[in-house]
Amino acid sequence: MITQNLHTHSVRDDGRNRMEDMVRAAISAGLTSVGFSGHSPLPFANDWTIPAEHLADYRAEVRRLKNAYAGKIDVYCGLEWDLLSETPSDDYDYIIGSIHHIPIEGMIINVDHSADATWRYLGECFGGNTDAAAKMYFAQYAVLAAMESVDIIGHFDIITKFDEQYHFFRTDSAQYRAAALEALETLAKADKIIEINTGAISRGYRTTPYPSKELLKAIHGFGGRIAITSDAHSTTGIVCSFDQAEQLALDCGFREIWIYDGKTFVPAGIGEGKKERGNERSGNTAAENEAMS
Repeated sequence: MITQNLHTHSVRDDGRNRMEDMVRAAISAGLTSVGFSGHSPLPFANDWTIPAEHLADYRAEVRRLKNAYAGKIDVYCGLEWDLLSETPSDDYDYIIGSIHHIPIEGMIINVDHSADATWRYLGECFGGNTDAAAKMYFAQYAVLAAMESVDIIGHFDIITKFDEQYHFFRTDSAQYRAAALEALETLAKADKIIEINTGAISRGYRTTPYPSKELLKAIHGFGGRIAITSDAHSTTGIVCSFDQAEQLALDCGFREIWIYDGKTFVPAGIGEGKKERGNERSGNTAAENEAMS
């Protein structure tokens, strides 16, 4: 059973609940450790990242919670660092490196905003050539691979967020596969941990985690490392579909995940002693789906 979640958000960025509420939810869900990973500040106006002037308060609140809940759960301070942000400092326990954009022709395209926005940028910026968009997106991971401060790679193929319903990308095309596999091989050689991310399941966009099963098999083939996270933006998503993600990892050949122990990342076995979680812990609620639709 997975007992750690390092990818969580709160009202300090684009989450729904207070940080303390998230810690309490993690305890109730049976986790032994939880890490916050607020979105890093971006150099343009937005409503989903932590403002630069609030980062110190964010870290201070994590320290408070760490002390307040010592003996009940380990609380870690991470950052979900966006490729367009300034280089992250050393003030965090770990860094999740994520790519949410494609810079093209002086524009910055958000690739996971909405299905309508995806349809527009693919048509207006790429003339409907989804392979070209995928190639440009995946090419950016070479930068994350080269960054020593990045520990975990977030939601690798998030460009497919809306594909279960709208089939924007031809993920079986030779060009798409080549671009994705080249990026994954580069990340594996750099020894980055790639997360199995269930966040889109809790918010009703997908029924399967990122990355796809095919890409997870490729990660295993490259000798890559994985973690399991829920990218939780609410208390109800704190351990969303962890059993599903664990089984997916096993089906793809993995027998261990990598967890943070307070000092470094260490391997932890999976597949033994698994037990079913309650419905409120294994998936999203109807109310949450309705709110995020």
